[in-house]
Amino acid sequence: MRMAVSIVAALTALAASAAKSGFVAGLAAAAAAHDAPGEVADAQAAASEEELLRDEARLRSAYADCLARISRPAEGVVVPVESHPDGTIKVDAAAAKAQFFDKEGLVWCGDVKVREYGEDGALKIEFEAASCIVDRKTKSGWLEGRAVGRCGETELSGRGIYFSCSREYVKISSEVSIVSSDIKFEGVRL
Repeated sequence: MRMAVSIVAALTALAASAAKSGFVAGLAAAAAAHDAPGEVADAQAAASEEELLRDEARLRSAYADCLARISRPAEGVVVPVESHPDGTIKVDAAAAKAQFFDKEGLVWCGDVKVREYGEDGALKIEFEAASCIVDRKTKSGWLEGRAVGRCGETELSGRGIYFSCSREYVKISSEVSIVSSDIKFEGVRL
């Protein structure tokens, strides 16, 4: 558990230098919630973390289930995941191959790029992975295996990435690497 918190704290510094990307900014909020004083804040943070862990476990399980049921994936698919208030795409998943599981509201994507755009349509952050599962109802997903994310001059990589667009949260499970040429650690506690 401490590993995820350490990642959140490290990425908090990235948020300041990465033009407040939605995903990365959410990490700053998660770190602030984790470090908030008082029993109420601690209880709220623990409940929020528990909810995110349950959703991650659900998606990991769904990934394995859907992977076993892939039969005839579509090719060259772009799946909208979340929209801005004006209706423009905020987050999408562009996949070389995809299969929709309508009953569950899930989409399996192979050779995928999960991208977040600003309200102006500019690309803010992009994660690439061999495959993932996306839940369009909860606006969350699981990127299986090694994935690489880019936000400005910062590159994040690791194995097993869970994301929640609605909570603006990203968790890299293992083998985490952060490389940045535009990061400043002034006043940031890691």
